[in-house]
Amino acid sequence: MTAVAKEPKEVQKKEEKIYGTFLKKMVVDIKPVESSGKWKSLLSQGQDLNKSPFMFNKVKRSFQVPLNSSRKGGGVKIILDDNNKVLIKKYEEQFPEGMTERQFFEKELGIDLNPSSPKETNFWRTDKRGRVTLTKEGVTLNLENVMDMLRFKILSSNEALVAPSYDVRKDKQTYEFMVVHQGLLVSRRVEEATLKAKAYSKYAEITNSLTNMIRFIKALGRTVPANYTDDWLKGEILTVLEADFSKFLSVVDDPNYDLKIFVQDATEVGAIKRMSEKRYLLDNGIELGDLFSTIQWLNDPEHQETKMRIMSQIEMAKKK
Repeated sequence: MTAVAKEPKEVQKKEEKIYGTFLKKMVVDIKPVESSGKWKSLLSQGQDLNKSPFMFNKVKRSFQVPLNSSRKGGGVKIILDDNNKVLIKKYEEQFPEGMTERQFFEKELGIDLNPSSPKETNFWRTDKRGRVTLTKEGVTLNLENVMDMLRFKILSSNEALVAPSYDVRKDKQTYEFMVVHQGLLVSRRVEEATLKAKAYSKYAEITNSLTNMIRFIKALGRTVPANYTDDWLKGEILTVLEADFSKFLSVVDDPNYDLKIFVQDATEVGAIKRMSEKRYLLDNGIELGDLFSTIQWLNDPEHQETKMRIMSQIEMAKKK
């Protein structure tokens, strides 16, 4: 008899569990914003406006989760999500389907965090853990720690008073504190230092040659005066560099650097007329558009004969 091959039993794959967290592997500093706005009145006459807003050690600032406006129904602002669930390994047995952010913090703190609770029993209004007090020293928060994360969320909910980052700290006059992400701040400092070093390296290259200095000024769309000196050229280039390292490098590294110089040369000899920043014309009246459009027009294979004519005009002007 021919043996009938048995079909292998279907192997059931065990569903892979994906665990999450409501905490973050991050450390942030909460720092006071430099004196401005209403804190300006705390300064004594002649004091530097860039000092901390807290002039005296006794000055403290206390933060709670703010109340919603009557237009939004009033009550305590909701800062803990109560809809989306995440599977937390620590509470897997109790919450096999996952738990919401509010449920997680309730388990960790052992208290009801319902923002709609009566005022007398409302955690956000009565419990000292629902209040964050800061001095001029600020505070460092480790967001892997439950209470630090809760403090961070309370501070962040005060959007008019706590800037979400160092970069936007001056965007509102009402900001008193700012969130400084330690890792991002270090990365930005390294990035800025690298940018600065590259800019000065390019500056050294450019200022090593009279021709290169003149070309750089022309790449800005400027005419070099007849009575220029080496010091004048170096000073003008340095001014551009010190004003903004990024913009300086964007000029130097522009793929259209040579063509910008070509357009400036053509403008100086009258082969191209600059009517405004957004309007360039050929000497025969043909409209070219703005600088970018003019460069595109000159790069077009169909216009190479005109480009050669302009080049001849520039060369003839140099021989005079």
